[in-house]
Amino acid sequence: MMQMATFYDHIKDIAHQKRLPLGEALAQAKALGIGAVEVSQNSVLGREDELGHELAYAGLEISSIPAYFDFGRDTDVDRQSEPTLEAARYLGVKKLLAIPGFFTEGDSTAAQGRQAQNMAACINRLADKAAAYGVSLCMEDYDSLLAPFSTTMGVRFFLDRCPGLSCCFDTGNFRFAGEDELEAYGQLKDRVGHVHLKDRAYSPAWGTHAAAGADGRALYPAPVGQGEIQIGPLLAALEREGYTGWCTIEHYGAADMWAALETSVAWLRQQPYFA
Repeated sequence: MMQMATFYDHIKDIAHQKRLPLGEALAQAKALGIGAVEVSQNSVLGREDELGHELAYAGLEISSIPAYFDFGRDTDVDRQSEPTLEAARYLGVKKLLAIPGFFTEGDSTAAQGRQAQNMAACINRLADKAAAYGVSLCMEDYDSLLAPFSTTMGVRFFLDRCPGLSCCFDTGNFRFAGEDELEAYGQLKDRVGHVHLKDRAYSPAWGTHAAAGADGRALYPAPVGQGEIQIGPLLAALEREGYTGWCTIEHYGAADMWAALETSVAWLRQQPYFA
């Protein structure tokens, strides 16, 4: 069976929108069926004790820490990664979602190629370093045209060069890149080690914040099961492959974060894949 998580940022938004203490919002998410939160690097560093107490009191784990680096231009892996790895060890986090860098507008093809090679080399060094901390690495299909890992081919480029890296399969981001998410899964399923459950809609029913997909159509946030992404078939495919890890519900930009989370969990509870 798979396990449900969501983003710590979403819980902070719920606390703000519902005018609740953060601890109460975390407790409500736990009661809803959320077992862990994904906490970004910026929300971890410098507040490890506070964060640890918040989550322990609510009975929540940290499913992963998304961490941003600039390995394309700066190959000092130790300096960039050690604070986050120390925080992960202190908090008992076992997975780092490594975002190794982005191109800049106007980079030449040759410059992009050099940066991508630097990123892959640094990911390998980071994987070796992280292993000593009891931490593994994953990489998602990131929804930015400046990310060399925004497409199936881009993610595969890093997986094929970085044996210590797994794929964080973000269900909604392949549509951003103009790709079919089921076809993408077929090409990446051998390395999936983490999942972001992100649905996307072509109407602003759940929020007006939109991303422009590769086909020019606006992609709006939606609770899981309420948008255009083929979540049901993807969950079935994950089940067939024996995936039993965290599935992090994601709906950045939703106007009502609690309603979106409730709706996502209710839909997932109707599927036979979650405890």
